[in-house]
Formats: sequence, C-alpha cells, structure tokens
Amino acid sequence: MDNIDQQLITQMFSPLRATFSPQRPDGGIVISLLNEADNTAYSRVLSPAQRADAQAFAQSLEDIRLELAMRAGNIPADLRKALKEQDSIISYQAN
Repeated sequence: MDNIDQQLITQMFSPLRATFSPQRPDGGIVISLLNEADNTAYSRVLSPAQRADAQAFAQSLEDIRLELAMRAGNIPADLRKALKEQDSIISYQAN
C-alpha cells in the first residue's frame, strides 16, 4: 500500500497498530489492528474499489472506527440520537 497515510491511520486507531496484508488474488487487502501484545484485535478485507477511491477508503476506515466504538460501548452522540429517533418510530407489538 503505497499511498496510505500511515500517520492518519495511527491517529485513528491508537492504541491499536494497523498492518496491511499483501494483495490477495481477488485484489483485496486485509487491514489488521493489533493490540500492544501484537494480537489481532480486529481485521477486515478492503476491496480493490475501496482502495482505489479515496472517499470509499476513508469511509471504510470510519466504519471500522464506529464498529470498534460500538464494541467498546462508546457509541457516538450523533448515532445514539439517530438510534433513539428510530426507536421512537418503530412500533412494538406484543403477540
């Protein structure tokens, strides 16, 4: 990965360390986030389309950050608000 801003990725995922696999036969790569003990805390395949488009790549990184935050119980305020609004629209029926 020659055009990845490593400093940005380091800032986004700190204290986890991001590594990228060699390109797979399908053109995708695997981003792995390692903890301090070098154990994989998270990994995801990034498709060739996600890598080729800077905006799609940035969105993929944001999706990963959001998923990590949700796993840790740190849902961002704007998402929490959207979930509450969605919850008020959904009607629950007792069977």
